Amino acid sequence: MLTGVRSVLSRSHRRFGMLVAPLLVFTALAAWALSSPVGASPDDDFHLTSIWCATGDSQYCAPSGGEGTRLVPPAVANPACFAYDADESAACQDRIDFSAGATEETERGNFAGGYPVVYYGTMSLFVGPDVHASVLVMRLVNIALFVGIGVALYLLLPVNRRQILVWQWALTTVPLGLFSLASNNPSSWAIMGVGYGWLALLGFYESRGPRRIGLGALYLLGAVMASGSRSDATVLFILATFAAVLLSAHRSRRFWLSSILPLVGFAICALLFRASRSAEAVTSGVGDQLGLGAILQRVAYNLTEVPSIWTGIFGQSWGLGWLDTSMPAVVWMSGLAAIIGAGFVAARASSLRKSVVVTLGATALALIPVVLLVLAGKDVGDDYQPRYLLPLIVVFIGAVFFTEGVQQVRLSRVQTWLIVAALSGAQFIALYLNTRRYVTGIDALSPSLDAGREWWWPLIITPNMAWIVGSLCFFVALAVVLPRHRVTVPGSVDEHAVNNSHVTRSSRAL
Repeated sequence: MLTGVRSVLSRSHRRFGMLVAPLLVFTALAAWALSSPVGASPDDDFHLTSIWCATGDSQYCAPSGGEGTRLVPPAVANPACFAYDADESAACQDRIDFSAGATEETERGNFAGGYPVVYYGTMSLFVGPDVHASVLVMRLVNIALFVGIGVALYLLLPVNRRQILVWQWALTTVPLGLFSLASNNPSSWAIMGVGYGWLALLGFYESRGPRRIGLGALYLLGAVMASGSRSDATVLFILATFAAVLLSAHRSRRFWLSSILPLVGFAICALLFRASRSAEAVTSGVGDQLGLGAILQRVAYNLTEVPSIWTGIFGQSWGLGWLDTSMPAVVWMSGLAAIIGAGFVAARASSLRKSVVVTLGATALALIPVVLLVLAGKDVGDDYQPRYLLPLIVVFIGAVFFTEGVQQVRLSRVQTWLIVAALSGAQFIALYLNTRRYVTGIDALSPSLDAGREWWWPLIITPNMAWIVGSLCFFVALAVVLPRHRVTVPGSVDEHAVNNSHVTRSSRAL
């Protein structure tokens, strides 16, 4: 009797925890949105201007009389007075005219169509006379999209695929992912589109009925978000799609009919890719003067250095913001230890198709940045940033957690809680440092973020409140979600078990 009561209470607590988890994630990301000022993400002067001018001439973006220039609010045209100097707080923005009606001429913007327009056009819906309010609303909208799509995908996915969703995001977002998802940078949509899209397609192949329709819609939404934000994300989305197709492939008429969906996704990617000319920009640095020997030497050098781009998502060697907010070793070491530890455990659930996808994924993670850098005549550290590769890293980690049939990924309670502690501790320090960098400058360290405050949003919420509440919510979210998904459910007695049976058969065929 007592055991039954405990079981009911335990299930109730788990259900309650999963209900509040989305709110916890939203609050944690909102703290990251508040931790940096207008213009804090890389090239925000370009991206914000592109958002303000996405619909053409308007009351917030007007022609300047010069070719290739526009008149926009000064806080949009040139907000990053603090860029590249970590000791400079965002208080320098006091010299910028934030008043309604003020304008400044700028040539930095997507006026010639170098970037896809979907992201800019969507964010332009939230442009208003108050730049501060507009920027914050856009960030919160991005966070709401991340949480909302994640909840929808969690509910629609087969039970034994939910673990992939949870672990791929938990292991890859501290700190760069958190900063990017809560920013005004189009990379936020690239990360979401690729990271959610591939898993929606995987679930689509394995589901039936209304769930299948919903998953297909989420896959196509991912295609629009990825290809509508960055041209390079189009390539990553296509690679992620192939990963889902390979993991789901089997000899049946149903599989081939289902594969019409990724073809539709490819068509969306092709149409949106044509809307930009980023490929031209990437190869613009190719020089005819380079001989074969010089090219091979550059390839060899970049191959030996490319792992620094992978570890850059944890803050190693690459700062946040304008690459000027450095993270201490404890942050990137904690994130790296968590992903290596969990990854090795997950890799023990092996299969031929999983091995092929993971191998191809690792190859792509190495070759994509190397090829682009060599074509541009540059080396690792010059131009290609970890946030460009982060969407594919999310997919790679998700593939590592893929299981077939009755396979399970077993992490002990101790292992799971060590990962929760490592990620929460890294996030706690990273959020403090990112907030400190803009509140006072990194040269004025103090336990309290409110002490000596030079900059902050015109809100009741204080820096300390955002930091503490955001970190607490991040910890509780991990503590609620990760222990629940430390073991893969090997197929429940419902439509998911039926759908997974063909995967087991196809793995034998392969």
